[in-house]
Amino acid sequence: MNNNLKENLFFCYNKKLKQYLYFECGIDSEFSALHPKTMKEFWVYVKTEELDKALTGYRK
Repeated sequence: MNNNLKENLFFCYNKKLKQYLYFECGIDSEFSALHPKTMKEFWVYVKTEELDKALTGYRK
Protein backbone atom coordinates (compact mmCIF):
# COMPACT_ATOMS: atom_id res chain seq x y z
CA MET A 1 0.00 0.00 0.00
CA ASN A 2 1.23 3.47 -0.83
CA ASN A 3 2.79 5.10 2.28
CA ASN A 4 1.07 8.41 1.51
CA LEU A 5 -2.30 6.65 1.46
CA LYS A 6 -1.55 4.77 4.69
CA GLU A 7 -0.72 8.07 6.42
CA ASN A 8 -4.26 9.28 5.69
CA LEU A 9 -6.04 6.18 6.96
CA PHE A 10 -6.78 4.88 10.45
CA PHE A 11 -7.16 1.12 10.84
CA CYS A 12 -9.35 0.10 13.75
CA TYR A 13 -9.07 -3.44 15.09
CA ASN A 14 -11.08 -2.82 18.27
CA LYS A 15 -14.84 -3.44 18.11
CA LYS A 16 -15.51 -1.30 21.21
CA LEU A 17 -13.66 1.62 19.64
CA LYS A 18 -15.57 1.18 16.38
CA GLN A 19 -18.86 1.23 18.32
CA TYR A 20 -17.77 4.35 20.25
CA LEU A 21 -16.89 6.15 17.03
CA TYR A 22 -20.21 5.24 15.44
CA PHE A 23 -22.69 5.50 18.31
CA GLU A 24 -21.10 8.21 20.46
CA CYS A 25 -19.42 10.35 17.80
CA GLY A 26 -21.44 9.66 14.66
CA ILE A 27 -18.34 8.69 12.68
CA ASP A 28 -18.74 5.75 10.33
CA SER A 29 -15.92 3.81 8.74
CA GLU A 30 -15.26 3.99 5.02
CA PHE A 31 -15.27 0.21 4.79
CA SER A 32 -14.55 -2.95 6.73
CA ALA A 33 -12.58 -6.02 5.76
CA LEU A 34 -11.25 -9.27 7.15
CA HIS A 35 -7.62 -9.52 8.14
CA PRO A 36 -6.16 -12.19 5.82
CA LYS A 37 -4.30 -14.08 8.55
CA THR A 38 -6.61 -13.78 11.56
CA MET A 39 -9.89 -13.53 9.64
CA LYS A 40 -11.01 -10.89 12.17
CA GLU A 41 -12.96 -7.88 10.97
CA PHE A 42 -11.35 -4.44 10.99
CA TRP A 43 -12.57 -0.99 9.96
CA VAL A 44 -10.86 1.72 7.96
CA TYR A 45 -11.38 5.45 8.52
CA VAL A 46 -10.04 8.48 6.69
CA LYS A 47 -8.05 10.56 9.17
CA THR A 48 -9.80 13.84 9.91
CA GLU A 49 -9.69 16.40 12.69
CA GLU A 50 -13.06 15.06 13.88
CA LEU A 51 -11.65 11.53 14.07
CA ASP A 52 -8.53 12.74 15.91
CA LYS A 53 -10.70 14.50 18.53
CA ALA A 54 -12.89 11.42 18.95
CA LEU A 55 -9.85 9.18 19.42
CA THR A 56 -8.42 11.57 21.99
CA GLY A 57 -11.75 11.52 23.83
CA TYR A 58 -11.83 7.73 23.80
CA ARG A 59 -8.36 7.46 25.31
CA LYS A 60 -9.21 9.72 28.29
